[in-house]
Amino acid sequence: MFTLAKRTFLFLGFLIFSGSIACQHLPEPLETDYDPSTQFNLPKGSKARLGKGTIHGFEYTADGTRFAVFSSIGVWLYDAVTLQELSLFTRHTDYVYSGSISPDGTKVAAGFYRGTVCIWDTTTSELLYTLKEHKLMVTAITFSPDGTILATAGHDGHLHLWHATTGEHLKGSTKHTKPILSIRFSPDGKMLATATKDGTVYLWDVQTGSTLNTMKGHDSDVNSIDFSPDGRILATCSNDGTVRLWDTSTGKNLTTFSDHGTWVRSVRFSPDGDTLASQSFGGKILLWNVNTSELLKTLDDDLFHYGEGICFSPDGVTITAANHTNINFWDSITGELLRTLRGYTTMMRSVDFSPDGQKIATGSEDGRPRLWDAVTGRLHTIFYRHISRVRSVHFSPDSKILVSSSDDRKVQLWDVETGVLIRTLIGHKNIVLCVRFSPDGRLIASSGWDTTVRLWDATTGEHLTILPHDKIVSSVSFSPDGQKIVTHTNKLQLWNLITGRRSRFMSNSLGYGVSFAPNGRTIVTGGHNGVLLRPVGRIGLTKTLAGATGGWVRDVSFSPDGRTVASANRDGNVTVWHISDSNAIVSFAGHSSNVNEVSFSPDGHTIASASGDGTVLLWDVKLD
Repeated sequence: MFTLAKRTFLFLGFLIFSGSIACQHLPEPLETDYDPSTQFNLPKGSKARLGKGTIHGFEYTADGTRFAVFSSIGVWLYDAVTLQELSLFTRHTDYVYSGSISPDGTKVAAGFYRGTVCIWDTTTSELLYTLKEHKLMVTAITFSPDGTILATAGHDGHLHLWHATTGEHLKGSTKHTKPILSIRFSPDGKMLATATKDGTVYLWDVQTGSTLNTMKGHDSDVNSIDFSPDGRILATCSNDGTVRLWDTSTGKNLTTFSDHGTWVRSVRFSPDGDTLASQSFGGKILLWNVNTSELLKTLDDDLFHYGEGICFSPDGVTITAANHTNINFWDSITGELLRTLRGYTTMMRSVDFSPDGQKIATGSEDGRPRLWDAVTGRLHTIFYRHISRVRSVHFSPDSKILVSSSDDRKVQLWDVETGVLIRTLIGHKNIVLCVRFSPDGRLIASSGWDTTVRLWDATTGEHLTILPHDKIVSSVSFSPDGQKIVTHTNKLQLWNLITGRRSRFMSNSLGYGVSFAPNGRTIVTGGHNGVLLRPVGRIGLTKTLAGATGGWVRDVSFSPDGRTVASANRDGNVTVWHISDSNAIVSFAGHSSNVNEVSFSPDGHTIASASGDGTVLLWDVKLD
């Protein structure tokens, strides 16, 4: 058995026993006054939503008075002048990949991961139709210029045309052999262009369904296409780093722009047709003179971006560009950044309630830990030092410090009040998956892909010791008395921090997440088909909380009173279990992607769930 240096663990023992762990008084349940932006179209059982999902695109109405944002959770409708949210159209439990708003703004359509398309009436919020011809995710949607036809395209390579008012299926095509990534009607509605993953662009006659032209020249995925206002030119952009202009009557390549030097994600013509805007994967926006091929201006956005996220306002005054989390509005003449619409978020990896119940911390794919007000749901602070996705966040017992870990191999400590970075802990050789404060706040444990758990002095940042493992350590948890640590690889391992010895191995447990019960006698962990409860003091499996998880459990958490366990499930649900009888009390459905982590509020009345859909939902769990 591996034994660590005696001197190190004498020091750890001193930290653990040099002061009694103060018994924390749990705050009274908070009277909440959630911000209106957190209340749109909530799923049953939830009381607030933090974040609006990940942006995949947006589109103006023809008169420019409103625009729709297509995020991972649904379609958000905005007033274009005030930037005020008007509505959210969502199915709650399916991920949105594409969308479109009718030119007159009376309908919005969304394409989902599971292959369905939904059309809503924006005035009444009524779901008009659910269209089910696609077998795989719907990658592109657009209304015809007169709003009578809806075109949808999918990863299955199928193209379908629908009557936008009745939902009638007009015609379909299975001629594409690769996924379709972008579709666009010509201004007169007579032609439809489709762009595919193999670099080919097709031009179709809408009336007959016949192929007018096939345009080949790109060497990789064609991500976005757009017709010039007169319909004579088609612009395309690709992962091959180029933007190309094509003659729609002959299919000839007129011009090629190669200045981006990386994947080009989106192209749009100005309303007068004289300027073309293109946006690369890294956020850079280039403005081109269509007539002379001159590069007019370069605008720098601040984040990588997905989807068709750039367009001119209908009056041509503004260029609007989306990245993962923001929508920026630029003056099309001067290039001045006029304003920014915020509030969107990338995949949420981690969530934690502060012990005083006042804040909620989240860690997400964009590398930015965030603090939210637990009372109002408003975004409080964004931390900007990690350079890759944040895997884990955790509050200190006094709620004054937040620790975060990242794919950048760093562990960082933040002052919750000021937002200032206190220090960075460097030592891991690979991705850091999990961080936790000890119950007295004196130690920090971190674990990751380098097959180690590292212990740090939380006050000085000193690296104290390493607990070696033979596989990736996905999670770690301190016992309530701070004397033990349980770690999770493909098995559970229990470590004594006083002696430095690994007490024993526990049987294999596929899954993620591990936590001690508040009394320290039981360990809970997620499994591939349920939740597992194991005793700390003896060998054996205590209970299996099976069913109601939809498969893999990604995280587990005890309630503060130890009577219930919440599980974060890969199917997008949160399940709450009663320990005494092993029964699932309730299962909450409302995320459009997997739930990665769950956290109870200190009073035990709320569960926060962090999801791959880019949101945190707060669930009411006031159970008798």
